[in-house]
Amino acid sequence: MKRIITRLLALSIITAISACGGPTNSASASKEPVQSSSSSEEKSSSSNNKSSSSILDNKDVTLTTTSGLSIKFVSTGAAIDNVTFSGTKIASNGFTVGRCANRIANGRFVLNGQTYNVAKNNGNDSLHGGDTHNNWKGTIATSQWSKVEESTSSVAYTYYSADGENGYPGNMELTVKYTLNEENELLIEYTATTDKDTLCNPTNHLFIDISGNKSYNNLKLMVNADQYTPLNNGIPTGDFASVIGTQFDYRSEKTFDNSKKYDDNLVLNGSGYRHAASLSSNRFKVDVSTDRPGLQLYKESNGNICLETQMMPDAINHEKFEDPILRAGETFYSKTTYAFSKVN
Repeated sequence: MKRIITRLLALSIITAISACGGPTNSASASKEPVQSSSSSEEKSSSSNNKSSSSILDNKDVTLTTTSGLSIKFVSTGAAIDNVTFSGTKIASNGFTVGRCANRIANGRFVLNGQTYNVAKNNGNDSLHGGDTHNNWKGTIATSQWSKVEESTSSVAYTYYSADGENGYPGNMELTVKYTLNEENELLIEYTATTDKDTLCNPTNHLFIDISGNKSYNNLKLMVNADQYTPLNNGIPTGDFASVIGTQFDYRSEKTFDNSKKYDDNLVLNGSGYRHAASLSSNRFKVDVSTDRPGLQLYKESNGNICLETQMMPDAINHEKFEDPILRAGETFYSKTTYAFSKVN
């Protein structure tokens, strides 16, 4: 009888402890899934934040400085839509071109022993990467890019060019980042990767109206170049020539000769990131710095001038020119700065 009473008493105590939520094994086990669930929610939240930061809306972006410089960007062509300084528009329509800026003769090149025929959109030649719809700006300049970064001082866009687009090999991802600082310097950084050897020579086709009134009057130009690349029907001959005695001699700042036509590549002096050119009016000035070997001087018919930093035109087809090849697994990087200022 005593043993029975003892057992019943012990059972009653255990039952009471369990009912009060005491430290039994089952209670301890129930806590661990709660901690695991919380951890999963944190991971999910972190993953969503990462995803949302890499996929942004494609609304226009405007960056400004306290001294009155304002630059608007759009996702089409990852372009500089316009540049205004103290309310005056001094540049516009700065779309990004690629994969290979400027011309490729006959739309053809040989890479790793294989011949590639790329889209022709400039007579019998390919211009700015080509376009099957014959748009001279090229496909990349007229396509929608994805905004992947945005802050009060910068914005970045990415474009995915699929293997075979316009005839180019490799899946290439090109990113353009714009950063504006309080010194009124707009830094443009290009980054690209590919899974097959391909060509990579991006640039910005910014149309500069530094006078703000669509006029070539009172413009002064300086280009840090002792040589240029002579052309034959718009395509480089493959040689270098001195600028002395030619319309391209802007080694020292002088009045821009607007009686001439310009759509020519100048060979920049030096290497690495350095000052390349300056263009000024009696109101504003722009200084261009770059790590590229060449600068395309282009004069439009309506008062705009382009100072496009680049590799030599048709470089892939000329032994003397540095080739524009991006190898699979490597990362392309280049930078150019447009520094805007007021002329006193």
